[in-house]
Amino acid sequence: MKTTAVICEYNPFHNGHEYMLKKLREEGSDHIAAIMSGSFTQRGEAAVFDKYSRTKAALAGGADIVIELPVSFACANAERFAFGGAYIAQALGVVDELAFGSETGDTKLLKTAADAVDDERVRAELSVQLAKGMTFAAARQKAVEEIFGAECSEILSQPNDILGIEYIRALKKLGSGISVRALRRTGASHDSEEASENIASAKAVRSLIYREDMGYERFIPEYAAQIFSQSENQPPPGGRMAKLEQALLYRLRTMTAEEISLLPEISEGLENRIYSSVKQGCTAEEIISSIKSKRYTRARIARILTYALLGFRKRELPEHPGYIRILGMNQRGRELLRMAGKSGSSGTKLPVVIRYSEAEKHSAAKRMFLQESECDDIYALSGKSPDICGRNFTTPLIVRSER
Repeated sequence: MKTTAVICEYNPFHNGHEYMLKKLREEGSDHIAAIMSGSFTQRGEAAVFDKYSRTKAALAGGADIVIELPVSFACANAERFAFGGAYIAQALGVVDELAFGSETGDTKLLKTAADAVDDERVRAELSVQLAKGMTFAAARQKAVEEIFGAECSEILSQPNDILGIEYIRALKKLGSGISVRALRRTGASHDSEEASENIASAKAVRSLIYREDMGYERFIPEYAAQIFSQSENQPPPGGRMAKLEQALLYRLRTMTAEEISLLPEISEGLENRIYSSVKQGCTAEEIISSIKSKRYTRARIARILTYALLGFRKRELPEHPGYIRILGMNQRGRELLRMAGKSGSSGTKLPVVIRYSEAEKHSAAKRMFLQESECDDIYALSGKSPDICGRNFTTPLIVRSER
């Protein structure tokens, strides 16, 4: 029996995701576990569709079980995002491989780059490059190029390859025996606004959805389009974060520079720059545009603003996930859970949680579940339907689906 884990956002689930799951099944994966972001994503944005609709689409598209990546790992930089997902995969105790999309599709080269990133010489050179005012990603790429050459450093410029490298590093840090497999991306590249036949990037699909352009349905499976159309909390024109903007601006304008300094990813006096921009900017876009620079990327600033909205504090972030929270599963998913229950894992065993009554038995799981529920309640404010605002998410729906 071969179990494959995929760390994902499915924001939204599209044809490229379906292709990947089909390929994994064709190549021998008996069970596929999707470890998926919930209401907020790595970009610091609210997910285009709610997590239960995305869970249904993933199960219909080939996943057997969908496990939530806790929000403090889902809405985070690549290293933390990857570590949270890898930790859950390891904690299941039955995962044989971790598969991911990749621009290069070269697993061996990705492993070489992962080793290079952790090389002491590269770490020393990284400090030199950061002192020149580069972003962390650009400085790290340049440091690897200086020590290991252009071929190795080039893949550090590709977003999916960067995540793949972080997955490899996370598994190594955990001492995991899970193997990795890079699947070369087909069609449109990550973040591309251009489509390739019936495959477009998730960003391009979201853009169409937020423009209320039904042309987006060309790029997602028919069953997914039907599931998303039935979601009661539909995305508004202009995007979900636009709907949350007033709440975000209120939160930012009532924070002191010292309070901002306590947010995750704040360093080197960035809180002062944010504090000043907040007092002058009238929209989130104005604030982000005035702060972003060669050193501070747009994605990082957007995440920091979302941390403020969600009430995150750097010192309060958990070191690792506190539970395995099931969002949905089919019969094969239930088989996987039974195997996980009999298996045990090396130092990372976590309680399996479906409802709050199961989480409250474990202190770390209880804190994480309550934080997730608070974030879900904020997410509820981002949709078209005012009557859904304030909905209580502490008793989640469990989806059991076979396609």
